[in-house]
Amino acid sequence: MILDYSQFITEEGTKGIVNFVSADRNASVFRHDSICPFCRRKIENIVYQKHKYDTPEWLFGSFEESEYVIQCKSCGWWEYKYSNCSDAIIDGIRASDVKYSSAILKSYDEDSIDVPVKVLREYISKNPEVIYKINAHKMEDLVRSVFSDFFPSCTVKKFGQTRDGGRDGLLIDENGQQFLLSIKRRESPNATEGVSTLRDLIGATIVEDNVKGCIIVSTADHFSKSAKDYAGKVLSKDIITTFDLIDCKEFLRITDLTRNKLPIAWENLIKL
Repeated sequence: MILDYSQFITEEGTKGIVNFVSADRNASVFRHDSICPFCRRKIENIVYQKHKYDTPEWLFGSFEESEYVIQCKSCGWWEYKYSNCSDAIIDGIRASDVKYSSAILKSYDEDSIDVPVKVLREYISKNPEVIYKINAHKMEDLVRSVFSDFFPSCTVKKFGQTRDGGRDGLLIDENGQQFLLSIKRRESPNATEGVSTLRDLIGATIVEDNVKGCIIVSTADHFSKSAKDYAGKVLSKDIITTFDLIDCKEFLRITDLTRNKLPIAWENLIKL
C-alpha cells in the first residue's frame, strides 16, 4: 500500500486583545494536541523548527514568531504549526495567532494507475522491489518524470498516442536533438531484455526525422549479450549516435540520485 501525505487541511485561530478589544476567533485551536490520527500517539519528532523575535519600530513592544514540523516516525504523517505573539499593551495589542496544517492520508494499491508519479517515486526509493508490480502505463510516467529531473537541460515528452515499436517517450536536448525512449516493465526480477526490443526500436527510429539516438529502460535484471552486441553494431555503422541500455539496477540508481528533486509537501508552508 502506497501512502500519500501530500495534501493537508488547515485550522487557525486568534486570541487576545487588538485595539483594546477582544480578538478571540476559533480559540479552541490553541488546545490542539498533535496526535497521529493513524498511530494514535503524540508526535514529538521535530523535523523542522525556526524561531524569530523582534522589537520593530512600528510596534511599542515585541513580536515573536515560531514554526515547526513534526512527523510520525511510524507512518510518515506530518503536521506544521505556525504561531506568533504581539505584546504591545500600551498600544492596545496583546494577541496571538496559531495555525496548524495537518496532512491528509490518501492510499493507493502498488499497481494503481491513479497514484501520483511523485508519490510513486518516493515510495520506490524506499521500496525498490515494488517496481516489478507497478502499472505498466504508470511505469512510463515514472521514467519520464525521473528523466526530466536527471537531465534538467532536456525536455522529456510522451511520444504520442501510437505505441508502434515501443516508442514511449522523446527526450529533446538543449540543441533540439531528439532521442527515442522505449520503456519495458518486466514482472520478474530475473528477466533478461533480449535483442528483439532493440530491433523494434531501431526500426521505428530510422523512419523518424531528427532522431539521433535511442534509450531503452527496462526493469529486467540485465540486457542479453546479443542485445549489447547489437547495440554496438548499430553504433559502429553510424545509424544513430547514442544507444543507451538502462537495466533495472541502473534505473533505480538514477531514481535515487534524483530523490532530492521531489517536493516536500510542508516546505511551501514555511514562513520564516
